[in-house]
Amino acid sequence: MTNKILFAALVLYSSIANSFMVQGYDVSKAWESAQVYVPSNFLVKNVNNVKVDSPLPVVIFMHGCGGINDHEIRWASYLKSKNFIVVLPNSFAILNRQTNCTSTLPNRMVWRVPVDQLRPAEAEYALSKIKELDWADKNNIFLMGFSEGGMAAHNAKEDGFAGIIISGFPCALRNPIKSHFTTPTLIVNWKIDPDFIRNDGSYQQCSDKPYWQWRTKSTEILLEGKGHFNANEPIARDAVLKFLLENKN
Repeated sequence: MTNKILFAALVLYSSIANSFMVQGYDVSKAWESAQVYVPSNFLVKNVNNVKVDSPLPVVIFMHGCGGINDHEIRWASYLKSKNFIVVLPNSFAILNRQTNCTSTLPNRMVWRVPVDQLRPAEAEYALSKIKELDWADKNNIFLMGFSEGGMAAHNAKEDGFAGIIISGFPCALRNPIKSHFTTPTLIVNWKIDPDFIRNDGSYQQCSDKPYWQWRTKSTEILLEGKGHFNANEPIARDAVLKFLLENKN
């Protein structure tokens, strides 16, 4: 083998060794480009420059199909103010990652990317990396997802999470859980979510009870009225904070 071929082989091996591939998408890039909100820190951090006096509880927040936007930032800022480190993996840092959003209803999701597998893998990869870091309270790592990110929280393996919060991902799109989940779970949705309607134009009346019979420690909050975003809703904020505090180890 010539030196040039050997070098190329080593580069390829190194690239693969530092990657976590899901159907050709490198999940590790979402982690490497994550935004991190740290209590008592004004500036947004990255995963490599977080400094705290002692380990803090962490919320891994999975963004919606539009990426890390104002809604996600509002949640991160709120939870940061309550002394939680919030890590937002950036799915759009992944090479060739296209959006699955469309403004056309009722087909809100266009499935250009296999997000049902990709997004849970992002959450699980973030969990594995956070467990290696000294700024995280390893016993208190929570997973929270909104909309498409809610699907990630719904499908992710529960092992290692102190609790799971799913919001903005109505039951109309979910597959029922087929085995018992014992991790505490909070579901927060609007009774009517205009982002998810039936083909005949009627709104999905969303109650998750049939879908959560296997989640033995689940609580459902249905917000009165119509909406999709919930970061500014006092009932949603109070429910999420109460859930996090009650399930801290």
